[in-house]
Formats: sequence, structure tokens, C-alpha cells
Amino acid sequence: MNWVNTYKVWGNFSELQQELKQELRQITEWQLKDPFYTQLAFGTGGMRGELGPGPNRMNIYTVRKVTKELAKYIEKQGTDAKRKGVVIAYDSRHQS
Repeated sequence: MNWVNTYKVWGNFSELQQELKQELRQITEWQLKDPFYTQLAFGTGGMRGELGPGPNRMNIYTVRKVTKELAKYIEKQGTDAKRKGVVIAYDSRHQS
């Protein structure tokens, strides 16, 4: 899927968080590509990025997706990994 189609999916999502809907409406045409052309990468420092709508921004949907994939990864590692668990933390930054 190209970034334009990804943008349309986000724009047409009826249950999109209200705050993200408002931000999406405020993005100018020349600013559209960056939030939608790729997905945030999960690196050694975790997942970091600019707040906002789109798969290349930090928002409740990208955090949910990574949390789900991390749970699937731990599940595949077996019983010992499931017993050890995982820490998902927040800090003092806005909307952490």
C-alpha cells in the first residue's frame, strides 16, 4: 500500500481518536507524506517518534500494534520467556 492509500485509510477510520482526527485535518498537503509513507521502527531504544496521526508517528494505534507484536514474539519464545514478562513504561513527556 502506498502512502496515499494509507492516509485515506486513516482518514476514513470512523473510530479514529478525536485528537488525531483534528490533527489529520490540520496537516497541509505538502506535510502529508511523512506521517504515512512508512512505519515507525522499533530500535534498541524502543519506539520513538513525533506525536501525531499516521503509522510513522507515535499514537495509540502504533503503540497498540507494537505491544501486540511484542506479545506474539514473547509467546513464540516459550514458557520461560512468558514467565519473565515484559516492561512497558512511560515517562514524563507529553502523552507518554
